[in-house]
Amino acid sequence: MGVMMAIQYSENKSGDDFVDVLKMASVPAPKASPGLAIVKVVAAASNPIDYKVLGGHLKAAGWAMPLPFTVGYDFSGTICEVDEADAPEWPVGKEVFGVQWGRGKHDEGDMPVGGAFAEYVAVPVSRLSAKPAGISHEAAAACALVGTTARQIVNDCAEVKKGDRVLILGGPTSVGMISVQLALRNGAEVITTASPRNTDFVNTLADGISIINYRAEKWWESAVAKDVDSVIDTTGEEGGWEHAQKILKAKGNFVSINSFDVGFDPKGHAPRKFASFYALSNDPGAQDEIAAALASGGIKMPLVEPAYPFSEQGAKDMLSAQARGSHTGKLVMKIG
Repeated sequence: MGVMMAIQYSENKSGDDFVDVLKMASVPAPKASPGLAIVKVVAAASNPIDYKVLGGHLKAAGWAMPLPFTVGYDFSGTICEVDEADAPEWPVGKEVFGVQWGRGKHDEGDMPVGGAFAEYVAVPVSRLSAKPAGISHEAAAACALVGTTARQIVNDCAEVKKGDRVLILGGPTSVGMISVQLALRNGAEVITTASPRNTDFVNTLADGISIINYRAEKWWESAVAKDVDSVIDTTGEEGGWEHAQKILKAKGNFVSINSFDVGFDPKGHAPRKFASFYALSNDPGAQDEIAAALASGGIKMPLVEPAYPFSEQGAKDMLSAQARGSHTGKLVMKIG
């Protein structure tokens, strides 16, 4: 295992042809060390953050941008090498999944960043979760980042509880679809936005979802969205924070994972309990919870099929589709 194949880029690029910088490269394979396991990747998933990082858009926010950079944060596979001190809990052959991510941004100290679009990935054992037998590697990879994000914004940021009225902007998005289901599981009344094209898809997720057709009416003017306890923004639409204040209760929460307009201080808009941009923090406990819910059927997360192939063109097609955002379901890549 001296070398491996990986999808990398050596320069940041944005615009319609941003995927041109993606290359299949032969690179040194990682090695295990204390606290660091090597996972043979079976499946990986893409997220909007992949093309945003590729474009260099997060460097100004203090995110590390090591180049060349191996694409991908979500992975699922099998441990193939581990330090003997970590082997009792994470033995060779154990099926695992996770998100190669830090706390509030993708980098964390000297830990590895990204790297999922490769034959092997070096992962801190503190980021690993055991893959439930009841879900595929594709589903496990798909749920890590978006599931953790949804779990944190619904339960920790907005603290959605029974009896709350919650508006989730972007029900068909990957984070949105899980957020809708988690809020319903918490006993909230859930309202979401979707186009007519995606209304049927949202209705397949769960019963009892109120859907605002954002092409026909402005959600902040909709009677169904008045006096909500929380607005959870997964789309980052222009003016979202400004409009949300028209329908939120005085102490209501606003969480956005795609817009900086609200700022970065959760307590900075008193008397609101939480109003801020939010980026996930790595949390294997949240991964475990979401994966268990998928395995039991308590949460649905449709995948776009077929999976993309592990090739240079496959990666380009996958990130192009991610950037267009016209799909419903999670995009995954079959690697091993």
